[in-house]
Amino acid sequence: MKKTKKLSGRIKADRGHIPLTSGQKEILNEFYSVTPTRVLFTKAERNSIWSKFKKKREFPSSLNIQQKCPALADEIEKSLQSGKLIQSAIFSECVYAQTLANMFELNKFFNFAISPECLDTDIVNLIASYRLKPRYVYKSIDKSRVLVQAGGFDGVDSALITVHEKKVFTIEFKEPAAKTSEFDLPRYKEDGYLILDEKFLAERPHFVNMVNEQINKKLNFWDVMGSNVNDFDPLNVVFAVSENYNHKKYADVICVEDSKGILTMIPANQVTLWANTKGEIRPGGRNAYSVWTPTVLRSFIAELGGSIRDGSVTIPLKSMTTARRRGGNDDVGRFKINPIFFVYPDKVRKSGDQIIFDLEDVRQNKATISAHMFFDDLEIEEVHNHYKAEF
Repeated sequence: MKKTKKLSGRIKADRGHIPLTSGQKEILNEFYSVTPTRVLFTKAERNSIWSKFKKKREFPSSLNIQQKCPALADEIEKSLQSGKLIQSAIFSECVYAQTLANMFELNKFFNFAISPECLDTDIVNLIASYRLKPRYVYKSIDKSRVLVQAGGFDGVDSALITVHEKKVFTIEFKEPAAKTSEFDLPRYKEDGYLILDEKFLAERPHFVNMVNEQINKKLNFWDVMGSNVNDFDPLNVVFAVSENYNHKKYADVICVEDSKGILTMIPANQVTLWANTKGEIRPGGRNAYSVWTPTVLRSFIAELGGSIRDGSVTIPLKSMTTARRRGGNDDVGRFKINPIFFVYPDKVRKSGDQIIFDLEDVRQNKATISAHMFFDDLEIEEVHNHYKAEF
């Protein structure tokens, strides 16, 4: 089997040891009773649309996106209005949701922000209990079934609801190569070593094994700040992935396209039986905060030939690197002291070959931890054949 990524491995567990819930059996049975369906736009088509939109802020009218996938068209329009780039995963989420809606004959589409009356208050309150905020709604003609494509912190991507019975199936949409989740790690100390705090232990228990493994290995963030950490025990990664959907972010099933582009549904609590997995710590993370290791920051500034006087920092411009602004354009988004510390351009003044900014304006990236899934060899026939005896 050809692999294009270095993975932690696919742990072939005994599938019989992980029972399906009655809800999982019901939705899997319904899904696999429908003719296998290719996703509306292939991964190659989505990549092409996303790439062109990123560069030119336009999308090809020939693809009929508004008619085929109105949620994606609305996301594109929002991006044009805000000037922000759509995440490529959003493209897939909209396409998968529309494909699933087509399969279940949920043919009426609503943008909830424009038409909030499309959902009754009791349904809005119901999905709110799952920490979901409606974005797009797909309804059956008789209004008895509704698929809600949602957003919300620590919530899954969507909920399929039988309106009269108030029965909810929670659904996560994932690309063939995807993160289950990515969260900030606790702050490390000035010496670069991490200590788990009670909040992380309580809120992210599925990642505790991975973090403790790195603590035991004496991971130092100053030593690895320019690269990601992927050295994990495969079993710790499998635990993180499989437990990810069993806590606050509960999902019954995951929808992903198989190797032939056919939408496939798998039980969320058995995802590691169908996917390769990889763990990752990103020292540079994705969120920035006020500096919490000021002593180390001062030493890095000195190493660059900089000086600090009365709270003002002066560094030779040639010692700084820059990063582009998120959104696909070429504007400078930040001046980097190193992969951990940076300053936003609106906080910077240039004087000859020097760059000047206030020490208090420096931001520090917080490290993140994540687990990744790779469905490289997924085949819908194999999945269906395994589960059909349980329906």
